[in-house]
Amino acid sequence: GGDEVHYRCWESNDDITKWMEAHNISGNYEKLEDYYETRLIDIVDTLNKNYIVWEEIFNHHLDIKPKTIIHAWLPNWKDVFQNATEKGYRCILSSCWYLNRISYGEDWQHFYKCDPRSFNSSATAEQLSLVLGGTICMWGEFVDNSNVLSRTWPRAAAPAERLWSDASLTDPKFMEPRIREHRCRMVARGFPAEPAFPRGHCRREYRNLRKQ
Repeated sequence: GGDEVHYRCWESNDDITKWMEAHNISGNYEKLEDYYETRLIDIVDTLNKNYIVWEEIFNHHLDIKPKTIIHAWLPNWKDVFQNATEKGYRCILSSCWYLNRISYGEDWQHFYKCDPRSFNSSATAEQLSLVLGGTICMWGEFVDNSNVLSRTWPRAAAPAERLWSDASLTDPKFMEPRIREHRCRMVARGFPAEPAFPRGHCRREYRNLRKQ
């Protein structure tokens, strides 16, 4: 947890204000956040599990443990990766792969070009080893059952292949035949995958038109 914490919400709560006064941190909501998150991390740590925090936890300099995984989602993710890996923290990325954000054209190419390991050309091998990979996000403000599948596919295939590919593979044209075929494969299986290109179609889409 830890992303987009709105201090005004806490400020409006009388019980929280009284608790902060009793613990000598009145008005210091970063201290309150630090108290909450570090206690939560201590609880999770007793379970001997890995855990992930949003980058705000790291950016706010909270007292986190070395095993913490930093999830970078804001546009300045390269700075976060650089600073976090310098301190020995593992990182994952989603900043490039918010699929709920749509744009005109073949936006899957932008997803393919984003490499979590490209945060600094001078990064050491040790820093690069701390980059675990990434995750694709689909937030629901303008997404529901009517469009979640079409908005996700085949666009999600681009970051998926990026994460499994060698860093030397950077040209989206290398992926074009596979994303085209993958989209048609999904259509044939009944998934409403949207077109990945402005031209062309899946022959299976029109298989029964002559019979109608």
